[in-house]
Amino acid sequence: MSTPHETFNYFRADEVAECWPVGDSLYFKLWNTIVPLQEPFPNLEDSGPHDHVGHESLSKHWHLLTEEEQLFLNRLAKAAEGENVI
Repeated sequence: MSTPHETFNYFRADEVAECWPVGDSLYFKLWNTIVPLQEPFPNLEDSGPHDHVGHESLSKHWHLLTEEEQLFLNRLAKAAEGENVI
């Protein structure tokens, strides 16, 4: 298993599925396997705008992805940051 790119400490599986070019198979895995396990946000009325950054991030559920999926997502994250993806 690979270590998740730092980006995935801040994004939830539903955000990655909806906003990243992950393809149909990974999209459905994120939604059907990981999203149901994510705990809902606590009461937002009692918190500030940054109190829930990283809540139930994809990194927390990283172990549910295959090595191939993890590597693919890490490459996408590196490419999004302009890092060398080779």
